[in-house]
Formats: sequence, C-alpha cells, structure tokens
Amino acid sequence: MRTLLLLLFAFFGTSESARLTPCLDGCSCDATSSDTELSIRCDGLGLDRFPLPHSAPLRGYQYLALTCNNLASIPDMSLIKASFPDLQGIDVEGNPRINCTQLSSMASEIAVLSDCNSKDPVKCDQIDKSCDWKCRTLTRLKQMWAEFKSLVARKAKEWQAEEAIEATKSWFSAQFKKFKIALGELSD
Repeated sequence: MRTLLLLLFAFFGTSESARLTPCLDGCSCDATSSDTELSIRCDGLGLDRFPLPHSAPLRGYQYLALTCNNLASIPDMSLIKASFPDLQGIDVEGNPRINCTQLSSMASEIAVLSDCNSKDPVKCDQIDKSCDWKCRTLTRLKQMWAEFKSLVARKAKEWQAEEAIEATKSWFSAQFKKFKIALGELSD
C-alpha cells in the first residue's frame, strides 16, 4: 500500500510546469516556487552510488527518483534522513544490482519503489521514449492495481467476504476511471 501511495505522490507530486535545476551529481531538482511536494530526479544517469548532498541537507524534497541506474545498495536510513530530512519515498526501479534485503528492511521507515518483488521489472534499455515517467508511473499503477485486486479476491474467498469486497472493488474502479478521465485518457 505504501508503494501505491509513493506512485500516486510521484505522479501528482510533480507538475509538468515544474522548473528543474541541476543538483546532486547530475540530477535535476524541482525548483518550483511552492515548498511542497518537491522531487529530485536522477533517472538513467548511470549512477553506481546513492547521491548525497556534499554540504548541507536538502530540505523540502519528498521524492527521490533513481530509476535505471547501477545502484547496488542504499546508505543507512539515518544518513538518508539526515541528508534529505523531508524525504517520503525513493524509486529504485531499474537497478538490477540493488540489495533487495536491504530495501525490505527500510520499508517500515520510508516508501520504496523497486523491482525486487516485481514480476515485470523495468527494462531500462527498452524504455519507450513516447512514454515519459508519468506515463510509466500510470502503467505501473495499473499493474499494481491488478495485483491488488487479485490479492483481495483470494483473501475474500478465504474469509468468505466476496460481497463486501466486490462493493469496494467497484468503488475503487469508479475512482480510477475518474482519475483517468481527469488526465484526459478517457472521454465519458
């Protein structure tokens, strides 16, 4: 569920009108005038180490995208929180060498999006250039929603609660349809 919230934040938390400035060893930092929901984008830079600020902590940034790099590990959570005090989530999809055991131990402290338990990991060499990071995030949300619905269906059968679960599924499906309409992907 935390991963789903991270994806929603990543999708809505950064606007297309955001002004990006260089920061953190080639990354791009959101430099909008708003002090809320700022992100740092370090996608596809070939990083082999986790980027940390060289001097003062970077405050105000809630999301750090590190997709499609060559990271093997992530620093201790205390170092990350000291460097990014407001950080709420990290995206490390597309890092095939990442230490999944380490990531699972961090899940209670921060939302982490990774390929560790994914049936369909991000293939960085096959990224569709016509589908930007927001498009990929929406696609990933759809996949996670399908997995979540499958899990709920299995649990409903186990608990004999199919009727209540069906009502909940209908409500969420309607909300997701409204979400897609708001993005202009469907017309109703």
